[in-house]
Amino acid sequence: MIIKSHIRGGYLSAAQYMKDIGENEKTRIVEISDPAAKNLDEAFLKMWEVAGCTKCKKPLHHISINPMKGERLTDKQVLAIADRCEEVYGYKMFHHQRVIVEHIKDDRQHFHVVWNRVSLMTGRTVWPGHHWKKSKQVAREMEERLGLKRPEPRQGKKPSAPKANGTRTKKQTKRTAAPATRSATVKTTSTQPKGKGIKQNPVPTRPAAQKKDWPEQAIMDWKVWGHLFPRRFFIKWPELANT
Repeated sequence: MIIKSHIRGGYLSAAQYMKDIGENEKTRIVEISDPAAKNLDEAFLKMWEVAGCTKCKKPLHHISINPMKGERLTDKQVLAIADRCEEVYGYKMFHHQRVIVEHIKDDRQHFHVVWNRVSLMTGRTVWPGHHWKKSKQVAREMEERLGLKRPEPRQGKKPSAPKANGTRTKKQTKRTAAPATRSATVKTTSTQPKGKGIKQNPVPTRPAAQKKDWPEQAIMDWKVWGHLFPRRFFIKWPELANT
């Protein structure tokens, strides 16, 4: 299995690439974590609404998961791989919007996973560190765990062998944390992470909309990102500022 990783911007182009058939024989949505989004366009719009409140120019983290020829991954396996990547990159579970799409090209299956690096809970952008190295680490780990094939080394390049002198490297001494499970339908949690400068006030799930007739889209915006950035919310919905 090969996992490729890069950081990007461009919500419209990302949505178009995900849903475009192009040379692919088939495209299929595996997961949209945002419950307010019904399709890819809405999912990436919601990501833009959250990340648009920051100065981050490249808030999208995109990886492709490529099984070897002749292998087919189930949705459960893909979610397990995505969850492990998410953990290694440093994205807290349920704190970041996520989209997973399957593409089939030349009868070979591959998957695209996109995270919004801006946290729903803190409004801060998370940097995944050496994400290309971490992606390779997860690929080797999940190959062993799921019984998947490992890519053959290039000609003239020998695979790395463990040291024979009995010494252990830093990577070997690190313990691998057990990955948490994550259902395909994701709901944001109201738990606030502890940290310097972060207020520990409870997050409202629905404001005066219960008593006032707010538009349904405004209620959705408030639940997904407005309660985190009320100033931005009322700039978008000025007519609701005094309700």
